[in-house]
Amino acid sequence: MNCDVIKDLIPLYIDECCSDESSKIVDEHIESCASCKRLMDEMKAPPEMAKAPEPPASFNRLSGWLASLMQATLMLGAFVLIAIGVALEASTPNGAMNSFWAFNVVVPSTGFLLSMANWCFLRQYKSRKSFSRFSLIITLGITLCVYAWSVFHYEIYNAIKLSEDTILFYGLGLLLTAVFCIVSGTLSNQYAKMLGKE
Repeated sequence: MNCDVIKDLIPLYIDECCSDESSKIVDEHIESCASCKRLMDEMKAPPEMAKAPEPPASFNRLSGWLASLMQATLMLGAFVLIAIGVALEASTPNGAMNSFWAFNVVVPSTGFLLSMANWCFLRQYKSRKSFSRFSLIITLGITLCVYAWSVFHYEIYNAIKLSEDTILFYGLGLLLTAVFCIVSGTLSNQYAKMLGKE
């Protein structure tokens, strides 16, 4: 019997859908033809199951909602601090207190608020740890840039004399910057954890 005919019959033979006569022909041919026997053995073997993909990191809707709430609360808090700082700065347009509120409240709060934009790019980071580090670094970097702009805007470089008074005058802003950097690093880690980032 021609191998091509047997190859056409093998699927029917395996499924037991061919006649007794056809089954007998296939049996006889398989005994003498190694190629067709190998084909039948391959067809009878159970197919290899594809490995199931790993389930995605568990994402809980409640955790996602809490993460969004935390981000919104932090942004609102920074915005409120900016508004308070601007109002206080506006009430002291001249004199020794000019620029005090800008440097000590508005600048650190603005740096923190702007750094929150990084949280929208959580997926771009390989791990929660790297996201947390970059959040801290971005908060510090943006704040330092805003400080540099403020120095030129208020022409502080002409008026500053490094003394204890100057350090005390601008110390609150530096302290607030440090607090915002720590908050950014710590809470960004928590935010990433809530959204299922490993």
